[in-house]
Amino acid sequence: MPSKKPSLDDLVEKGVIRKGSDERFIIRRIPFGIPDLDLVINGGVPRSRITILTGEYSCGKTFLIQLLMKHALEEELQVVYIDAERTYDPVWWEQIGIDTEKILIAQPTTGDEAVNIVDSLASGGVDVIAVDSLAALVPAEVLERKAEEKLIGAHARLINNLMQKMLALNPSSALVCTNQLRSSLGLGPMDTMPGGRGQMFFSSLILRVHREGWLEEKGKRVGFNMRVVVRKSKVGTPWKECTLPFRFRGDIDLLALLVERALEANIIKQTGPWYTVLDQEKKLGRNTIMDDLRQDEELKKRVQVALGDYADG
Repeated sequence: MPSKKPSLDDLVEKGVIRKGSDERFIIRRIPFGIPDLDLVINGGVPRSRITILTGEYSCGKTFLIQLLMKHALEEELQVVYIDAERTYDPVWWEQIGIDTEKILIAQPTTGDEAVNIVDSLASGGVDVIAVDSLAALVPAEVLERKAEEKLIGAHARLINNLMQKMLALNPSSALVCTNQLRSSLGLGPMDTMPGGRGQMFFSSLILRVHREGWLEEKGKRVGFNMRVVVRKSKVGTPWKECTLPFRFRGDIDLLALLVERALEANIIKQTGPWYTVLDQEKKLGRNTIMDDLRQDEELKKRVQVALGDYADG
């Protein structure tokens, strides 16, 4: 005798089907701690979902992941860094401001091992799992074959397996991955990510990182402008962007960002090389007003309050 099919009420009672107002559906986020960046991604990277940071080499992808983990650690969250590229340097991470006593590092020998580690971490409730990078995950079956034997699609299958496991688990973790961009000449030049197109469908948030323009002081390069574009978002508005002044010393110049926003809001006014902060006396050069804001905490707070009022208005 065939078993009775569960009714709608049965499915609701068992939690298989839930009301749209259920707390489980609220998107919880983990911020980067950089106001301009968090603003364009609606508050931070989403938990229980996959975020990918992509871009060309040395554009700042790993640094953004480091900022995310730094802020998460400050909030007493648990983070694990999957270092597939073997780039972890404790001296640099401490210079950025990350407590290396609190961060956990894994350096898997194969992509399959990395997938199993992520699976275990997500099941264990780790808050942030960072994979750097997807391009560096080498399938075990590739390592086991001879050099002349080619395996088509092995990398893509591995990446899809990782993504599918995360979606099936539906953990509280935020999985954040970096990936490189490569040029494909096919039907006209276009950017592609190693690991197949599946990752673009499985991910909820894709950030494209660009390196644009050098920051110079006294004729020397001290950093570059990092432009971050929301290429895809299922958890917010796509195609927003922001530009972050990255310094080689290991930080984002938040004061420079403040000045830029104040100029846009006409709180700081510019006439040629002359600048006026909140209608005070004119000062020559942007560096001069930045020094004033750096040294005068009260003036800086007044600019921040004026910006808040401008945004509310």
